[in-house]
Amino acid sequence: MITRATLAALLTAVFLLTCPVNGAGVEGDESDLGVSNEMLYITIGLAVLVGGFLFLDVLAGSEEEIVPADTVSNPIVETGIEWDEVFPDDSMMVTVAVSVFPGDNGSENAMQFIHVLNELTGNDISVYDEPLDLGTDSAVHRATIAYEFFSVDYLVFQVEDSETLMYAVASPDSILWTSTGQSDGSISSVVEELLQSAVFH
Repeated sequence: MITRATLAALLTAVFLLTCPVNGAGVEGDESDLGVSNEMLYITIGLAVLVGGFLFLDVLAGSEEEIVPADTVSNPIVETGIEWDEVFPDDSMMVTVAVSVFPGDNGSENAMQFIHVLNELTGNDISVYDEPLDLGTDSAVHRATIAYEFFSVDYLVFQVEDSETLMYAVASPDSILWTSTGQSDGSISSVVEELLQSAVFH
């Protein structure tokens, strides 16, 4: 297929090749020389005109090839599915961690607490899989460390300075909740009391 640029180039070549023929002329009178000169000028003018069309055609072709990427529209297909419910936003989910409890069986008791907490919490609360050993600083400081390094919103810990077994919840700002004294040491009752307090909401 012959393009406009190819056709213009062929016409330019034909006119340029005719220039020497028309320009040379033949020996004769002055009228023949005048006609020959006129043909030469006409040929040169047509060659310049066709060359200009060729140049404009090249420019137009280069502009047509450039297609901005943002001009292609992607249609939005309605599926009728509430994707927010299928894949809830993790940023809206509360994250809770359990600090290692004091005593020889502190890690095991903390793991049991995590297990019961996972069973009784809803989908809007995420429980960290393992107990965190954050040292012996204040509860608020440990909650701050848990937030900065593990993105934990609340830290559950066991109160050490108490005559009865008590648990509490701390945030990076303050201690938010403290359980009642547990005489039987039932973790299930503590978790139920914790969730009923709505401290995580």
